[in-house]
Amino acid sequence: MKLYIYTIIAALLVVLGCSSANVTKENSTETEAQSEVETKEQLLAQDHFISGAIFDLKGQYPSAILEYQEALSYDNQAGIHYALSKDYLLLNKLSLALKYSREAVNMSPDDVEYNFLLGNIYKIAQQPDSAAIIFNKVIELDSLYYQAYYGLGQVYEAQKPMKALEVYEKLLKLTGPEWSVLVKVADLNERMGNVDNTIKTVEELLALNPSNLRLKKLLIESYLKTKKTKKAMTLIDDTLLMFPDDLSLIEYKGNAFVIEKRWQEAAEEYKKLIRSDKIPFDSKKRIAAGFVTEAAKDSAIIPIAKNVLHEIAKDSTDWQINAYLGEIASTEKNDSLAIEYFKTATIDAPWNAQLWNRLGILLFEAQKYEMAVEEMKKAVRQFPDDFVDNLILGLALSQQKDIDGAERALEHAVKLNPNDLTALNAYAFTLNQQKRNDAAIIYLEKVLYLDSTNIQALGTLGMIYDSMDDFRVSDSLYERALTIDSANALIANNYAYSLSERGVKLERALELSKLAVEKEPKNSSYLDTIGWVYYKLGDYSKAEEFIKKAIDLDSNNAVLYDHLADVLSKQNKIEKAKEYWKKALDIDPTLKEVQEKLDKS
Repeated sequence: MKLYIYTIIAALLVVLGCSSANVTKENSTETEAQSEVETKEQLLAQDHFISGAIFDLKGQYPSAILEYQEALSYDNQAGIHYALSKDYLLLNKLSLALKYSREAVNMSPDDVEYNFLLGNIYKIAQQPDSAAIIFNKVIELDSLYYQAYYGLGQVYEAQKPMKALEVYEKLLKLTGPEWSVLVKVADLNERMGNVDNTIKTVEELLALNPSNLRLKKLLIESYLKTKKTKKAMTLIDDTLLMFPDDLSLIEYKGNAFVIEKRWQEAAEEYKKLIRSDKIPFDSKKRIAAGFVTEAAKDSAIIPIAKNVLHEIAKDSTDWQINAYLGEIASTEKNDSLAIEYFKTATIDAPWNAQLWNRLGILLFEAQKYEMAVEEMKKAVRQFPDDFVDNLILGLALSQQKDIDGAERALEHAVKLNPNDLTALNAYAFTLNQQKRNDAAIIYLEKVLYLDSTNIQALGTLGMIYDSMDDFRVSDSLYERALTIDSANALIANNYAYSLSERGVKLERALELSKLAVEKEPKNSSYLDTIGWVYYKLGDYSKAEEFIKKAIDLDSNNAVLYDHLADVLSKQNKIEKAKEYWKKALDIDPTLKEVQEKLDKS
């Protein structure tokens, strides 16, 4: 620190004033008075500076700054500016730190410490060019000032890695093998594809100092980065003989096995880490995440991943571990188990929106609509503006035939994400079920504006225009959809049914209905459609065959019994027809047309 020793200076001034034989008595008196004032101010500055230094030792930087500012008001010294700059930097007030640091350097331009602090401030303020200029200046002033080399290397790393490497290599020549610098060199070489250079350097260093554990670890890391697993494994095993409980060496061994895809052996090494109390739980979870990721790519790894997860779960029940186990169960197509794991995870971490999303998706895909509604209602209470939760709630309510509830949830989902095609399609379909066709058409047209080839929107629009007896538009929409996807069973079925109901293009209807049944032979609606087409074609035997198959699959559908009765009636099996019309009315007493047929029969 470059503060003057004020008492010595004051004494010298007095001595100099008294020993001057060439001044008049009057001048001597004035000089003594001036010196006395200056000395008094310097002493006051010194007192405040010392007080500031004491506050610094206590970590009371704002109080220290006040003292330094008082000292500066009495004596404008570079050292005081330097002290102020350091404290402002500690308080992360970079503009003030920079101001006082610059002033210190201006007043004492060749002071190494002052310049080094200024370089650091520029570095922290992300002004790399200015920082590099100052660090280079420090090195010119003192070629053995190691910290300046390190700072300069850090400044160069992002944009000038080659220069950074040169600086670090110069520093290594000055300091010898220094761990932090070697790590920098290794990282830079890796970035530039020069890891072999790092390996060569560290191998040479180890030849001189074969017992240095830190160098061995750096070399192992470099071997692993370049996938030289045999060399890495040899060095790991040799080092483990001396340090059998070193956890990082065990981790390196696990990493080497992972690189070689020897998952079972990797798991055995990682389980040693998992069982250790010295490894943070987050690190254990990262190990688990790695196995889960690989298990998603290769089903053969699933049992190993499960084993690792269960090992972690022995000591701690964590929501993330349950989520990982849930994902694995989902990969194994064990939906019930996956759902249980995710339900547990949402109980442990109800604040995690993604868990609720995943649970909802699993429930909906597993067709557990009642449970999906129950869980998504909880989720929406927790996250009222979560798009996925509202969407799944709406879809599940729609499956439960709660059309009004579905409409509310889907309307909110569309507001949250107005360009999501799934939400728009689902909302439009629900509006159609509410007989709000004009509104439904608006949303379906928006879907087609966003994606002109969207089959679902084309199909729903076709169905709506069909219900409005606008067959020219509905037929063109169905044909357009089939041009895009000629094998779409749903479009083919709906179009075929529309044609058969009108009694037009029946051969085309038969062709389409055959396509649908071929795609989904166990779909009762498709079987009914082809039966109805045969009915319209006058082939009552085949009509009866297919509609009966439909009833076998869906025995609680009034329309199917009505259709079968119509077929039997055409075959003059009136008593049997009456029996099926009655069954239709038992299921749905509101079917007036069926009642009329029964009355007429």
